Amino acid sequence: MTSLEWLLLLVPTAIYLFYRWSVATFDYFEKRGVPFVKPVPLLGGMWNFFSGKMHMVDAGSLGYEMFPDSRFSGFFAFRKPGYLIHDPELVKQITIKDFDHFADHTNVVPIEADPVLGRALFFTEGTRWKHGRSGLSPAFTGGKMRNMFALLSNYTEGAMGRLVDDARRDGGLELEMRDLFQKLGNDVTTSLSFGVEIDSVHNPNNEFMRRGKELIATDGIQGLKFLLLTVVPKSFFRTLRIRIFPKEATDFYVDVISKTIKQREEHNIVRPDFIHLLMQGRKNELKIDQADDQLKSAGFSTVEEHLQSSTENSQYSDLDITAAAASFFFGGLETTTTVICFALYEMSQNPNVKQMLQAEIDQVKEQLSTTDSKLSYEVLQNMKYLDMVVSETLRRWAPLGLTNRACTKPYTIEDNNGTKVTIQVGDLIQIPIQSIHRDHRFYPNPYKFDPERFSEENKANINRSAFLPFGSGPRNCIGSRLALMQTKCFLYYTLANFELELCPKTDVPIKLNKRSVSLDTLSGFWFRMVPRGEMKK
Repeated sequence: MTSLEWLLLLVPTAIYLFYRWSVATFDYFEKRGVPFVKPVPLLGGMWNFFSGKMHMVDAGSLGYEMFPDSRFSGFFAFRKPGYLIHDPELVKQITIKDFDHFADHTNVVPIEADPVLGRALFFTEGTRWKHGRSGLSPAFTGGKMRNMFALLSNYTEGAMGRLVDDARRDGGLELEMRDLFQKLGNDVTTSLSFGVEIDSVHNPNNEFMRRGKELIATDGIQGLKFLLLTVVPKSFFRTLRIRIFPKEATDFYVDVISKTIKQREEHNIVRPDFIHLLMQGRKNELKIDQADDQLKSAGFSTVEEHLQSSTENSQYSDLDITAAAASFFFGGLETTTTVICFALYEMSQNPNVKQMLQAEIDQVKEQLSTTDSKLSYEVLQNMKYLDMVVSETLRRWAPLGLTNRACTKPYTIEDNNGTKVTIQVGDLIQIPIQSIHRDHRFYPNPYKFDPERFSEENKANINRSAFLPFGSGPRNCIGSRLALMQTKCFLYYTLANFELELCPKTDVPIKLNKRSVSLDTLSGFWFRMVPRGEMKK
């Protein structure tokens, strides 16, 4: 045979073999009698996302809509089969009661590949995660949030005051809210996590802002890496030494943390921020105290801590502290920015909600002015309607619409029709938070933005197992109190200082960016900001 004849024979054979390999696992659920979303060769259920037809969360949750009478369904992440859990009670059982069967996330990052992200709680597994979670949880209690609140409040009050001056000088401001609150959030998180004060609104090219954008990027190559973490074995990242965070960014933060710790230890500097708390943890001095119990609730969305806190034998290196601070930055900044933007958008479409929240804020301002007081953590937590608005935003626009677990011990589940399947060690399950939050069986008229769902009179009707903005069980979001505190504080000072008018360049209704891994819009959140007057001190 000639070379051309060999080529004509080998190419079709190779294509056929590749095709057979790409679909080799696709009979997995059919054999088990489990309803499943029909996969596309090689890509599985990811085609709808990669083709731009659906947002990643919608593509990953498709079985929830297709099989409403099932407690679970099957899906394929590329070639890898996984189970989508529909029933909130089964979610509760998996994530809390039988947590030891699903103790890890699937997105595990080897320390050898990424020394910083590999130490962050969300991306660790096994005993490393358990030790880290129990050691860090005392840093996120209500009492610790109250101690940090003055830093947050003072910065936000000052930042809004500078924006008021800008708006008065320029006759109002037309700003994109995601960009604005990413800058404000970057500054606050930099202050609380790294102990450094900056102003990214007026100095947007500062290194903390540039490095922060690199950390929170969920698009492009970095977004693809996060996606692959779900389905590619961690040995792949370890062997090829594939980093998720850019090395230049992590080296920058390691250097900042190391210098800050050295300076504080040499000069006995105490500042109520995360570095101080983690330095206490390194000395086994970070404890739960009475104030933590008294300030346990941060609102309806507060998650419960399931593991016993302990900082005994916590050998936190500077790298461990950097990883913790960077994870607060990565997780908290995106969450708070998303909730604030969607809350402002929903209020622009629901004037009655805006009026009621504005009335509560004005009342609190008047009370603080009368007593010559500043906004405190306790006052913020007592703002009932603000909590209702934030809770409804978290329901309607959950920042993390899909979360996962990896099976660590075999586990049998049963569908409503009696079908039983055993999930094996290493198998993937996903929890469709967004779909559950928008299910009419749990929330009547689910696409209506209605904070009254969370009023004192109505909140008892909510199935708590069907409200999962910060996850569920021991693997829930450790920083939920921080995220709620920052979100509420930003909303308070924004509406205390400005009237916001939606700009025509913002799409109404909102059009989501289907190619973004995070929850974002195509046109952004453009508002015109008009000062309401001087802030009362």
